[in-house]
Amino acid sequence: MTAPAPVARIAADSRPVLIVTVITTAAVALASFALSFASLRDAALWGRVPEGLAFLVPVVIDASVLVYGLVALVLRSRGRSGAWAWTLMLLFTVVSIGANAAHAYDVGPQLRTIVGVVLVALAPLSVLTSTHALALLVVADGPSPATATAPEPEVAAEPAPEPAPELTPAPAAAELPAPASVPTPAPVPTPAPAPAVAPAVRRPRLGRLTPVTQDALDLGMNMAGVDA
Repeated sequence: MTAPAPVARIAADSRPVLIVTVITTAAVALASFALSFASLRDAALWGRVPEGLAFLVPVVIDASVLVYGLVALVLRSRGRSGAWAWTLMLLFTVVSIGANAAHAYDVGPQLRTIVGVVLVALAPLSVLTSTHALALLVVADGPSPATATAPEPEVAAEPAPEPAPELTPAPAAAELPAPASVPTPAPVPTPAPAPAVAPAVRRPRLGRLTPVTQDALDLGMNMAGVDA
């Protein structure tokens, strides 16, 4: 049995999804601001705001919602608490919703006055909180006094290791005195050999001639005949 082919799905973290989300959010914010602008401008007249300046009231209310939302996100990314920013964002959102509802419902004069006073009173509060948010985002925090003067925790000193026992070297054998050097006798000069003298040639001495007798001759002849 063959496995079913994988079904293509939209990646939630892909760039196209992020772009579509940002564009859609911006369009919703602009449409909401345009619809709320007319209601808040008319509600600002209930607080005796001049007609020429009434358009600034919706800018203060709706823009503050956007500012505090961004500040809360930045503080959370920095690991800091943004509870006050979320609180102000919720407060200005509730006021905007209430003013739009009162304008659409066409409330009575007494309630109109209350709504107009609240809208006008939020203007300086928006300036104060926006300035505080700007200071938190732009100005870097310095070290707190408690952090600067806090003593450093003492680190327990580790016990020093015991020194290894020193090995005493064995006494070296008594060194024997080096034998005194025996002076080498000077070589005795060998006398040059005397030139050999050729022995004198001795001349043989001539003996005296013995005369041959007749008997010797006869004896020789007799011996020669025996040999033959």
